[in-house]
Amino acid sequence: MTSKNLRGFSAGIIISTGILAGVYYTADTENRTELTDTAVEEYLSEKGELAISKDEYTSLTEAESAAAAPAKEEAKTEPEKEEEKVYQMTLTITQGMSTGEVCDLLQKGNIIKDSKEFLKYLRSNNLEGAVRAESHQVNSNMNFDELAKEITSS
Repeated sequence: MTSKNLRGFSAGIIISTGILAGVYYTADTENRTELTDTAVEEYLSEKGELAISKDEYTSLTEAESAAAAPAKEEAKTEPEKEEEKVYQMTLTITQGMSTGEVCDLLQKGNIIKDSKEFLKYLRSNNLEGAVRAESHQVNSNMNFDELAKEITSS
């Protein structure tokens, strides 16, 4: 930044400060009204709203949270009652099927949630070419490691 630019920037700051000071000191402060409790109450009544104290607010929120607590406990017990459904299938792998097709069959049979993730697992463990062309018994409780052992073992 050159000295000419710096002087121009400084002059701009001084001028803008002067303008702000002039506006501040010449502003009409006589017509401003003080905000009072009655003015606030009138405003709230016009809008159909109500002001409460902090104590009233905390007691209301505590009562609401206490009433919601049993409902949350009931909601927690419901999913526990529902047993996770276990899907089983006989996976028949034929000669010439790609590993991606096998993964898609497992996803369609609800054995795995994402065929791409299982394919990544097989590739990362160098098992993509080890898939055996035969029938395999698989279920949805099996993890990727167990599934991989099942479809690659003889």
